[in-house]
Amino acid sequence: MKQYIKEHKIVVVAVILLLILIALSFVIKNTFFSNENNAFYGDRLDGIDEVKITTSQEKDLKSNLKQDGAVQTVDYKLQGKIVNVIITVSDDVGLDAAKGLAPKVLESFDDDQKKFYDFQVFIEKKNGAADFPIIGYKQNKKDSFTWTKDRAAS
Repeated sequence: MKQYIKEHKIVVVAVILLLILIALSFVIKNTFFSNENNAFYGDRLDGIDEVKITTSQEKDLKSNLKQDGAVQTVDYKLQGKIVNVIITVSDDVGLDAAKGLAPKVLESFDDDQKKFYDFQVFIEKKNGAADFPIIGYKQNKKDSFTWTKDRAAS
């Protein structure tokens, strides 16, 4: 074996350098491109197919909210595991009445969906009132909404 290595020094060195270069290229690739095969949301969306939100539920949500006289418009957007609902209310609606709309959002979803999805409710007024917009957030493991702090008029 030693005799073969002595006779073919250049070939042996070239093979060793080639192996080092291949190993180094894998290390560099994994360092800079480590997440190329992962989904954007990682594994957080596993099981989403079992609790899909249907278009009929979206329509039901919008119609239920619009039945309230205070609601002018309702927009819905599903982003991964987060259900965003943007509600525009009349100018004469107060904070407490506006916050009372959030439980109506949950009425359109079943218990499995409430345990899977996070819900964000953005409530705004067209006139740009100082105490609006307000944002309510309900995490999937919680039972109620958490609200942004009330703002003092300045």
